[in-house]
Amino acid sequence: MGKKSKSNQEKKELKKKEKSQDAQKNQNLQKVKNLRKESNQEQEIKEEQNQIDNNEIPEKEINKEELESKYQKNLEIVSKNLLPQIPSSQIEKALKALISYKDKQNSSSNINVLSSDFDDYIYATFGFFKYPMRYSLSSSQINLSHGIYSEKYNSNICLIVKNPKSDFKNLEIDFPFNLKIIDIEKIKIKYQQYSKRRELLKKYDLFLCDNRVKFVLRKLLGKCFYVSKKFPHPVSLNYEDKDKIKNDIIKTVCESTIFHMNNGPIYNIKFGRFSMKLEENVENFKNCVEQVVPHILKYDIDLDELRNICIKGNNTIELPIYQHLKEEDLKAFIDI
Repeated sequence: MGKKSKSNQEKKELKKKEKSQDAQKNQNLQKVKNLRKESNQEQEIKEEQNQIDNNEIPEKEINKEELESKYQKNLEIVSKNLLPQIPSSQIEKALKALISYKDKQNSSSNINVLSSDFDDYIYATFGFFKYPMRYSLSSSQINLSHGIYSEKYNSNICLIVKNPKSDFKNLEIDFPFNLKIIDIEKIKIKYQQYSKRRELLKKYDLFLCDNRVKFVLRKLLGKCFYVSKKFPHPVSLNYEDKDKIKNDIIKTVCESTIFHMNNGPIYNIKFGRFSMKLEENVENFKNCVEQVVPHILKYDIDLDELRNICIKGNNTIELPIYQHLKEEDLKAFIDI
């Protein structure tokens, strides 16, 4: 009996050991898969970054006065020739259809609206017939009638400052939203790995940075921040003027959205939320059309090159609000 008992125990221990080895093998396989996935993501981003590097205007070559003059000129053109072609009733109809679609999509899946994976944002997309040969990666602040980031929406904002972050924290500025302060040193130490930068990217709704560190961040944060259109928007931080810092950051977060240029010909921007009132989303959409299109046109593109304007949510259908056919396209349809 003693020998049988001992033999059974040995068999159990052997099975446990085999299970442990199998579990270790599975873990190793998963690690390999994750590394391959990360490597593929990095390769895709490298390819896109090469395209960015080829078309981007270096900061030293940017003539800010000239670009501002072109922007103001195109602002008038858009207000006069484009906005009148997009009635509020048309925007409302598209928004209602998109909201209805999103509601059905949410009810048919197991999405938790309180989880960090839930995307409440509504995006505007602008499609052009051609793309600019050169453009700047500098982000643009688009003023909104109704803010899309606030404590009400449980927004998480990250502000990256110069070392040490205690200098900023000692100012003891109270903000009406969740604001996380990170300094350059922490970025260097904690977020060296690509996977860690991806985690940081997903953790916050909006990134801001001290204007003095924006060029350093380009190398530290890497390409994933540019490709995802979440690279930190620079703000001027003069530590001797606390009131200005507070007002500027609150205005950027609570009254604006950020537009990041790319190499086109399709551009997108957050302008609203599914949880906002219909009229608020309509007003915000008009704000974006009025201000975003001139930012694209200032890189020597004509308004006639604007193909369409659509709205969409994350992983939803895209609904057109404005459609433009060029004269040659109309002739082609007539010939058919």
